[in-house]
Amino acid sequence: MLFVASTMGFTAVDGLPMGTRSGSLDPGVILFLMDELKLDVRAVEDLLYRKSGLLGVSGISSDMRDLLASDVPRARLAVALYTYRIGRELGSLAAALQGLDALVFTAGVGENAAYIRQQVCQQAAWLGVALDIEANARGEPLLSSASSRVAVRVIPTDEELMIARHTRAVAFRSKDAS
Repeated sequence: MLFVASTMGFTAVDGLPMGTRSGSLDPGVILFLMDELKLDVRAVEDLLYRKSGLLGVSGISSDMRDLLASDVPRARLAVALYTYRIGRELGSLAAALQGLDALVFTAGVGENAAYIRQQVCQQAAWLGVALDIEANARGEPLLSSASSRVAVRVIPTDEELMIARHTRAVAFRSKDAS
């Protein structure tokens, strides 16, 4: 039997907290919001997708750059929660994979936030992750130290290119089918 491990579930609202999305939560929270706060389905949806995550915890921004630059305690809490949840998910993925060969940081936060990478790598030390602090500060492509049992890398994304490739594949497949 084949299983696939992912931090996301049926929707992108599950898994890690994002800028405005809640991330994983107890389903009872939805019942509480509807019953105790008298929120309807659309209000709960708005809360979970657009008013939660980093924005909801910090109360100031959904942008990690703003949170990292802030000295507001709730901003620090949002960053700490974010890195804690990454560490938790990483442990789950490592268990499913029976170890790690590499840890890859990508996209906006992964490519640009050295502090986040450092926090995640510190939490993953038990997996054999050892970060080269200077390479991380410089944003080099290889961030693991010589003693690391796990390669740590930064790989830039090109989401627009991937969307274009997938769109092209679907468009030509549809054309061939007709």
